[in-house]
Amino acid sequence: MGTRKDYIKTKYTGIYVKEDSKTKIKTYLARAKVNGTEIEQIVGYSNDRYKTNPSLAFNRRVELINTHKAGKSTKRADNPTLDTFFNEFQDMRKETISQNRWKSAFYFYSKYVSDSLKKKHMNYVDSDDLQKIINHMINEGKKGSYIVTVKEIFSPLFKKAIEFGLVEKNITDYLKFPKYDNIKYFSLPEDKIKELINAIMNIPDNHYKVLFMFLLRGRRSNEIRTLCFEDIDFENKLYTVRDENNKTRKNLTYMLDAELIEHLEIIREKKGLIFKSPVTGEKLTAIPKKMWARIQKEVGIKMRIHDFRHLLGFTLVNNNVPLESISRALGHSKITTTQRYSNQKELMAKDAVDVFLGIVNKK
Repeated sequence: MGTRKDYIKTKYTGIYVKEDSKTKIKTYLARAKVNGTEIEQIVGYSNDRYKTNPSLAFNRRVELINTHKAGKSTKRADNPTLDTFFNEFQDMRKETISQNRWKSAFYFYSKYVSDSLKKKHMNYVDSDDLQKIINHMINEGKKGSYIVTVKEIFSPLFKKAIEFGLVEKNITDYLKFPKYDNIKYFSLPEDKIKELINAIMNIPDNHYKVLFMFLLRGRRSNEIRTLCFEDIDFENKLYTVRDENNKTRKNLTYMLDAELIEHLEIIREKKGLIFKSPVTGEKLTAIPKKMWARIQKEVGIKMRIHDFRHLLGFTLVNNNVPLESISRALGHSKITTTQRYSNQKELMAKDAVDVFLGIVNKK
């Protein structure tokens, strides 16, 4: 059996390692030949609960060999239940995904996965088990956009299980989901946009004013709340959203316009978070809700914080700004994500034509 091409031999006999170029997580692979039978198995990750290193991986290789010599199976599929592997999987990826996403996976798992399914061994869990969860959520009247959480959680889990040798296929490929429109449509009349901007620029507290100014420029809530003064390059008029604080998982750099620079200078400090909780002095847990509710009431609109991004996207499309420029402004990793704003413009045009035809046909 040949060594997998992307694994590199270590100084420990039979231990190979592969490092993920993005996360820097190392995967350890053990190989051995016992009684004429070749065995190959992943024995750990650098970020698992044991903080596996080459030495630990070698010890596990010895255990594998001894188990095989004793005539017992070395396949991990004989051991872990879904519950055991889910918790191991969550431990492995804790440092590679956002805390909210990590906690949400636990919440969803405990709410929708039955105790009997949790006790099933990984190699006995099939697509019907997960389809029952989907069907249950449909009967509960859950939105299609929420139901796909089943795939978002279990697809990477089973992908990892395949890598571990627990299962042979990703059962989420066979699931059937209800069709739904995952595009969030949002726009405001031009006069309301102007009122919204005026309300924001009249916020008396400069820190909160700058916070909402970043929202107007398409930044996500977490991107803003994690911004530090070290991320601001006043000299070159740039700011960076660090890889660990955005969805693309790579550093994103944007230009600072004159208005932002002017207001940032007022609150400028040498280092630390730009926007801190007035109570704890730590990172804000959310955009100030009372202030946002007051602004909405003043302007006479109903709008979510994330709608700032949709507002920017739709407004720019309607003013014929190239999709590539909009994609860059919003920090999208794929142009197809930005394309939805263009699709909405086409839908609006169709609706207008339909109304026109309806009026004409009545005459």
